[in-house]
Amino acid sequence: MLFAFTALFLFVTSAFFLGTFKSSVPVTLTSDRSGIIMETNAKVKMRGVQVGRVSEVGTSKDGAKLTLEISHDQIRYIPANVEAKIDVTTAFGAKFVDLVYPENPSKERLAAGAVLRSTNVSTEVNTVFENVVDLVKMIDPAKLNAVLTAVADAVRGQGERMGQATTDLNQVLMALNDRSEIIRQDWRSFKNFNDTYAAAAQDILTVLDAASTTSSTVVKHSTSLDNLLLNVIGFGNAGTNLLVTSKDNLVASVNVLEPTTNLLLKYSPTYTCLLQGQTNNLKDGAYSVFGGADGRTLQFDVALLLGNDPYQYPDNLPIVGAKGGPGGKPSCGSLPDVSKNFPVRQLVTNTGWGTGVDIRPNPGIGHPCYADWFPATRAVPEAPKIRQCIPGPAVGPVPYPGAPPYGAPLYGPGGVPLWPGVPPAGPEPGPAQPEENGQTPP
Repeated sequence: MLFAFTALFLFVTSAFFLGTFKSSVPVTLTSDRSGIIMETNAKVKMRGVQVGRVSEVGTSKDGAKLTLEISHDQIRYIPANVEAKIDVTTAFGAKFVDLVYPENPSKERLAAGAVLRSTNVSTEVNTVFENVVDLVKMIDPAKLNAVLTAVADAVRGQGERMGQATTDLNQVLMALNDRSEIIRQDWRSFKNFNDTYAAAAQDILTVLDAASTTSSTVVKHSTSLDNLLLNVIGFGNAGTNLLVTSKDNLVASVNVLEPTTNLLLKYSPTYTCLLQGQTNNLKDGAYSVFGGADGRTLQFDVALLLGNDPYQYPDNLPIVGAKGGPGGKPSCGSLPDVSKNFPVRQLVTNTGWGTGVDIRPNPGIGHPCYADWFPATRAVPEAPKIRQCIPGPAVGPVPYPGAPPYGAPLYGPGGVPLWPGVPPAGPEPGPAQPEENGQTPP
């Protein structure tokens, strides 16, 4: 009785260990090979959890064939498009089947009779040894001995330097280790950099393609481009010659224009209000006074007036000493609204005509001038009679020290200059020669 009970206990224990009383779903796994340590009852895992076992290891025309028994209570968690690979726990350990959960699992579940294909079989130690042996067979021992001897001779006596190099390398690695977080951050930033350029890759390719088109256009019109460059060079040379020969004149022009530009700059704040005031003036009735509103007519009031005395220097030299704004700076006053300029409580200016009076007191015949050329047409020609409108040279300030006063005679008898700096007098008309010019009386 005791013997029968012991036998029954061992049988039941073995059956439980072998999974005889467990329900399972058969699935077939094919592979190029199964490996040398793949045995029955090997584990079938998914995400590190055992979901079945290998019930049979066999062969087929395409390679190895493994029959898997998947636990009935685990099959509902395994999608139909699950992948499989034969893996190993350690280099010398037994193999097992690893079910890899897909990135996009299907809604269907793995069913009985399904056939899976192994993606790989892990490298085995015997394969590594076989490859090493093949490699060693290809090496000539004499040459290997010579190489090792040369390496030994090279490092002999260099122990201290090699130790120092190792110590320095350790210091470098320690410094890098302290900055590992920065390095990781740099790599993450580099990933973001790559992602940015990956997103812009199509645009970059489009730009490069356009650049290729531009390059083709430039090559196609290379002759025209060469001519253009030659013309530009010629234009540059001509400009250089012009500027080199005219540089003194340009510098002198700039220096001459400096007072004018300074004056324009000084009164620059008043330009806008002046133009706006003139525009308002035209809109408020100036067109009706002077015309021009219709774009084709103007109104003038023309009269003949008595002449004034001629300009005399320095009596009639204008004095411009009016100051417009606060502190003597130019000001717009009431502009652009002209109507607000009056009444003015007090306006002090310094204007007028030098030492003379502002209004010339003797209007009348002024300073009449004439020219009589008829004496030159007589049988015996005479000099024409000319009375200048403004006697003497152009009026103005004294041009240089020692210059003659305004209106003073410049030449004495015989055309001798009376003042320094006065050019010699021109030749006077010679005596009449009626015999040569055909003007003799008949």
